[in-house]
Amino acid sequence: MKFKKKPAVWFWIVAVLLLLWNIMGLLAFLTEAVAPQLMTETFNQEQLEMYNNRPSWYMYNFAIAVFAGTFSCIMLLARKKFAVTLAIFSFLAVLISTGYTVYSGALDLVGMSDKVLFYLVFVFGFILVLFAMFATRKRWIV
Repeated sequence: MKFKKKPAVWFWIVAVLLLLWNIMGLLAFLTEAVAPQLMTETFNQEQLEMYNNRPSWYMYNFAIAVFAGTFSCIMLLARKKFAVTLAIFSFLAVLISTGYTVYSGALDLVGMSDKVLFYLVFVFGFILVLFAMFATRKRWIV
């Protein structure tokens, strides 16, 4: 039987910050799924055309990324090792979205703030995987 060790205070801070980040992603997904006009009202014609011509799998992939990421953070806070698996699934979905976005040229159609957000999604997804693996090695989660 593996015994949990008491996590450092910063574990809780990082886990909560990652959860808040993933909740923002979840809200973005739900907004896009339920009220896409809120997302597209500021788009120019070229952006709107690219948005409307996305492959059908894109929203499913988006859902996997945000739900797996959010539940990974919840599992971290519950100190369950399943957080690692969920973080990896989330990051794989982020990689697929990232690849599609770069390959399709969509990144060329947005401003600097959207590009920064795009890269932050990748960075925070990677940090979540590393953090969950680190917490497992430290036996903060089992």
